[in-house]
Amino acid sequence: MITRNIILSFCFFISTASVVGQVPVDPAIKSKFDAFIEYSNSKQWDKAFDLIYPKLFTRVPKQDMVAMMQQMEVGMSLQMVNTRITSSSSPMKEGDETFVRLSYESDMVFTIDKGGVYDDPKAIQAIGDQFKSSFGPRSVKWDAEGKIYTIHVVKDMMAINPGNGEWKLVEINLEQPELMEFLFSPTIMDELVRVE
Repeated sequence: MITRNIILSFCFFISTASVVGQVPVDPAIKSKFDAFIEYSNSKQWDKAFDLIYPKLFTRVPKQDMVAMMQQMEVGMSLQMVNTRITSSSSPMKEGDETFVRLSYESDMVFTIDKGGVYDDPKAIQAIGDQFKSSFGPRSVKWDAEGKIYTIHVVKDMMAINPGNGEWKLVEINLEQPELMEFLFSPTIMDELVRVE
C-alpha cells in the first residue's frame, strides 16, 4: 500500500498557482524546466535532481529523494504530459542569487501496473482518495479499464540562479511552510512565494 508520506513527498516535486506577473520566460529557465520534465518522464532521477536547487539537499539528501522516486516506480508509473509554463515573474535579485517564480500546468498520468503491488481495489481507492485530497476531486480522473489516474495540476516553481549562470529549480509548496522558509529569505517569501 502506498503511504500518504510518499505521495505527499512526491507531490512536493512534481498548491494551486497564482499569477505573479506575466513576463516572457527566460529561454535558459525554460530549457532547464523542459529538461527536468524530460528526465522525470524517462525516470533519470539523478539527472532530474541535478537541476534542483542545491540548498534543498542540505535538508533532504539527494539520494533519499532518488530512492523515494525509485520506490514509487514499483507498481506504478508516472508521466507528465501537456506541460507548459503559463506565467513568469520578473527576476528578483538578492545577494548573488536571482529568483524567478514560474506557474505551470500539466497532466500527471499515473498508471497502475496490472498485477502489481497497487493493483488492488483498496490500494487503488486509497491512492485516489489521496489524490483527491491533494488536488481536488474535479482535477482527478480515473480510467478503470486502463487503471490510470490522470490529474490536471496547476503549480508553481522557483527558478534560482546562484550567480553562476546555471538556473536551478525547486517546487513551491505552501503546505510545507518550514521548508519554504528554510529555502527562501523573508523578502523572497513575501515577494514571490506567499503571493495570491
